Amino acid sequence: MGWHEDLETLAAQRGSVLVGYAYTLCGDVRQAEDLVQEALVKYCSRLVRRGGRRGQAAAGTYTLSLDESARSDGGHAPVEYAEAYVRRTVLNLYLDGWRRKKKWADIEPRVATHDRVRFPDSGITARADVVQALSRLSPRQRACVVLRYFEDMTIDQVAETLGNAPGTVKRHLHDALRILRDVLEPAGVATAEGALR
Repeated sequence: MGWHEDLETLAAQRGSVLVGYAYTLCGDVRQAEDLVQEALVKYCSRLVRRGGRRGQAAAGTYTLSLDESARSDGGHAPVEYAEAYVRRTVLNLYLDGWRRKKKWADIEPRVATHDRVRFPDSGITARADVVQALSRLSPRQRACVVLRYFEDMTIDQVAETLGNAPGTVKRHLHDALRILRDVLEPAGVATAEGALR
């Protein structure tokens, strides 16, 4: 199987999961799709730069393969390694894009306001409230929340993924949860005790 097939298989098998992950980070479906597409292009470019062979993982000697029967100890790494590379790339692209937007936001005044959209179904309204609340977090806070609570990573795993100390991650989570509580509790989303702990 060549890199073309690897890329198609990754997109077909894990594309919707990757878009869901990106959406949780950025809160916009089109931006999420763009982030995943750009990450897949970077993955493909990595494979091509390796001379048409399957690419090597960033810190090891694994060759990326989507062959489900591949073993991580003897040659080709399974799809999880390719997906992990794309996930990390999505996170980096999201954070880089936020930094670029922040530079322009200092120059270009904001003129549009975003009003909360209410839907007749309370479940949809709650989801919209959560997405809106997440948008109030800084990118680092949002990345910490997504990785910790949506991706079920430990504090140490989040710290390693983001390249921060565990104490920094805890601080971002503490600040983020305070903001989320302030926004979501009045809206009735976090009704259970400790729902945002």
